[in-house]
Amino acid sequence: KGPSTLWSGLTPRMIEGLFSGGVLLAAKEGLHNVLTNVASPIIYKSVGVTIPPSVIGFVSGAGGGCAQSLVMGPTSLIVTACVSAMNNNINNNDDDESRPVSAIEVTRRVVRERGIGGLYRGSSAVAVRQATNWASRQGFTEFVRPRIPVGGVWGELIAGCVGGTLSAWNTPFEVARIESQSVIMGTTGKDGNGDDDGRQKGKTLVGTMCGIVEERGVGGLYAGLVPRAAQSCYQTIFLVCVPRLLQSL
Repeated sequence: KGPSTLWSGLTPRMIEGLFSGGVLLAAKEGLHNVLTNVASPIIYKSVGVTIPPSVIGFVSGAGGGCAQSLVMGPTSLIVTACVSAMNNNINNNDDDESRPVSAIEVTRRVVRERGIGGLYRGSSAVAVRQATNWASRQGFTEFVRPRIPVGGVWGELIAGCVGGTLSAWNTPFEVARIESQSVIMGTTGKDGNGDDDGRQKGKTLVGTMCGIVEERGVGGLYAGLVPRAAQSCYQTIFLVCVPRLLQSL
């Protein structure tokens, strides 16, 4: 249907990147500084031990991810709905409706049919995904960094790649998020009637994951693992390693 289909949902994705990156950095780095400069010295004076950098990384990453999910909930849903609607039209050979679905069109439809709360469908999966995403990316990177034999920029790049790759363990949460949010535009499920029951066994995160396992097996929870690991690598480099390098200048 043309190369434009590869860019379905570009507008909400750009908005997501603009705001979620700022929210993540502000929350994550703020919490990281508080734990490093305030909490750790207090604990050291009290019990004689400091908080390990890897623990600080896991905690600050989780906090930043939770804060980021407030922005990413609606935008992730809109992106997923745009792509799902486009794929549904293509699979049905619907030439009249094969044009890219606009973000505004999706937003209006969701609000009209489900209210403002509809924009936060799958928000629990988004929150769990983002918390575990950045807890893992920040924590694993902090853990790996001192164990890498090279320092400087190359050391940061290697640490970021390792931390980002390891963080892909939570791919099942992302698969569940996509499954939960993709039904917004009426994607037809196994029962063929176009309602949510054919593809989503429950509205909860656990219910959605159980439904995926029933339909596709455990391997279905790890669909797209390799490209997601690659995405995690560059996101970790830009949002974990680059800020550290800039602080050291």
